[in-house]
Amino acid sequence: MHPRLVQFLALLATAGLLFGSSRLIGRINEGRLQLDQMGKTAIEETTPPEYAFLIQAFGAFRGIVTNVLFIRAEEYKQKGRYYDAMQLASWICKLQPKFPSVWSFHAWNMAWNISVTTYTPEERWNWVYNGVKLLRDEGIFYNPRAINLYKDLAWIFVNKMSATTDQYHLFYKKNWAWRMHLVLGSPPDPLGDYRPDEEFKRVDIEIGDDRLAEATLIAARMRMENLKQKAEERGKWYDIEAYEAAQRFLEELENPPEDREDSEPLTPSDLVQRAFYDWIMETADAPDTLAELYARHPETIAMVRALRELDIRVSDDPINETQFMRRGGLADNLFYRYRVLTEPPALLAEVLKNPDQDGDQANRDRLAAILGIEERNPAGRALVHCLQKRVLREAFKLEPSRMADLIATFGPIDYRAVDSQSLYWVNEGLITAEESPRNIRNDKTNTARMIFFSLRNLMQRNRITFEPFTFDVNYAYINFNPDLNFIESMHDAFLTYGVMIDPEPEKKGAGFTFRTGHINFLAEAIRLLYFANRVQEASKYYNYLRETYGSREDGSFNTEYAKPLRDYVIDTMNETAGTQSEERNRIYGLLDSAWQQLADGNTAQASLLIESAQRAHFRYNEEDVGEEEIVKMALPSFEDMQTDTLFVYLRRPAIAPGLLLEKARLWRYLSPALKQPVYDLLLTQFTQECDLYEFDATVAFAEPPGMQAWRDAHPSRAEQKKDDPVETPAQND
Repeated sequence: MHPRLVQFLALLATAGLLFGSSRLIGRINEGRLQLDQMGKTAIEETTPPEYAFLIQAFGAFRGIVTNVLFIRAEEYKQKGRYYDAMQLASWICKLQPKFPSVWSFHAWNMAWNISVTTYTPEERWNWVYNGVKLLRDEGIFYNPRAINLYKDLAWIFVNKMSATTDQYHLFYKKNWAWRMHLVLGSPPDPLGDYRPDEEFKRVDIEIGDDRLAEATLIAARMRMENLKQKAEERGKWYDIEAYEAAQRFLEELENPPEDREDSEPLTPSDLVQRAFYDWIMETADAPDTLAELYARHPETIAMVRALRELDIRVSDDPINETQFMRRGGLADNLFYRYRVLTEPPALLAEVLKNPDQDGDQANRDRLAAILGIEERNPAGRALVHCLQKRVLREAFKLEPSRMADLIATFGPIDYRAVDSQSLYWVNEGLITAEESPRNIRNDKTNTARMIFFSLRNLMQRNRITFEPFTFDVNYAYINFNPDLNFIESMHDAFLTYGVMIDPEPEKKGAGFTFRTGHINFLAEAIRLLYFANRVQEASKYYNYLRETYGSREDGSFNTEYAKPLRDYVIDTMNETAGTQSEERNRIYGLLDSAWQQLADGNTAQASLLIESAQRAHFRYNEEDVGEEEIVKMALPSFEDMQTDTLFVYLRRPAIAPGLLLEKARLWRYLSPALKQPVYDLLLTQFTQECDLYEFDATVAFAEPPGMQAWRDAHPSRAEQKKDDPVETPAQND
């Protein structure tokens, strides 16, 4: 063929292809708008200046340059040259700020790849947390509808920080706990504002009222439409029964039973949940701006002016986390001092016991006078809550009202726990899931799975004992106890989300996808409740397990569930023995049961339970945990675990005189050595509860002998451990 003819035909084909592709521009742009890949405003308004410059400088060649950089970055990653890959990824972020994949790549590289090449807790934390900040502060900001960025952010919290696979996981937990402890402080008094002669209102949000349920119902309706369309195409005779069954099932999901009445019996869990909810809502309801604050509380004008004497500048200027946490910033000059002034005596004890080391007593006294802390001045509290709200929103990108909604939906979340963040960011990602036009079913399935991970971890670790060592947070004392308040929430979550996402209309339970996970959760919950001496609740869940999942596929009954409750607990415990979470739960349950037996006067049985817990602790820490695993897998000392579980037991709200009497009996039987570490922590609550029922606190909860000598000899556990070597074994490349 003549060369000229070939050229002519090639040009003709090119013109035809260009014309054909131009016809698709409208649909392509529509898709880009749906995925938020095409800004609706000018480029300089939607990207930072340094990003906008590069975008405009490269113009049409930006995509080609990005592809070359992405290929090179992947090559560097494969070769282990993570720092080079990180630099290229940073350039790609500047060239393509609306490209979610590169933000994910960059964050993953920092949190997982680069972090493990460092050898100290500070370096590890910095790299892991840099990955968090990249997604939270930048990636999601420029790609608010990219659901995978929310999931990647949640995964760093739930897997890298919460799980025990990283030997430095405790340091991650301490650093995050310290940030939230500064802003929010310790969880509230579990009694809240409750008084027996006053009306008590339960929080009115429940599982099934949230965004995941709404988004999942949207997906269910779409599946219904597809099923209906297939039925019409093939003839209704073909699958009319399946369609009608699915239709009835969908109607049941969209019309759940009415919420429980407030007149139902009150439980300690209701009190705790309400107290936590009100605690966060006090911040959520705070003024958004200084002008609004001044209008509500004119007295704060003079307070803000007086705070300048302490180098505390309060304005409406944006607050980022770096500014907040820097030396001399709000965290240092205001929130740290405020925590020292308002926390129970045992917290931050190293500062209170070493005033010469700190030298800040005069400034704290001045801050207390300005805010009226001793008098509980409402204006001073309003000013602090206003700043808390702004720091949460601007520095940590957390919306207080949504934090409260999560507490109302799932339970009394302590936001010092890293798992609170995985739950929060999954919830935020659900907005994207509702708007995503593709992979609806997979989005909901993975989202629900992340919620189950977070709830399970909160069930195991939400009761936090945290005593900061503020000169180096890596030496802080932190310990975790199971929070059984989350058992019912997680059970409801399985039955709500699992059924919506992948239903089995002919079967009971959590649906096909989450069936196994639900069974494993029920077994764990039964063990926790049984060892916590809540046998009636354990029996309830065991009966549900037998009735719902007791039948095999062939219809025969699974003999595993034919055992008595005690035998089932022991057998399943032996099958899972040896893991850190299971041993922690076992020791917690044995100690919790010991306190109950002691409260009933059964001193011999209590001694046996404590001895069993001590043997289990010794066996795990001394025999099961290898020397190379001691940093990340070892349990706290038995004395610390004993103190923490006793504190949790005595902190349960006494909603009736009989429960307070039970605590008083326990206090009588406890040895002074057990009373001394918890007395100062619980004195305020003891006094409040005794006032409710006209008990004499000095008799019911008398100060243990030798208390002052104990205080002098025992600073906080954080300070006691400050001289212990922090093991930082080098990595084997």
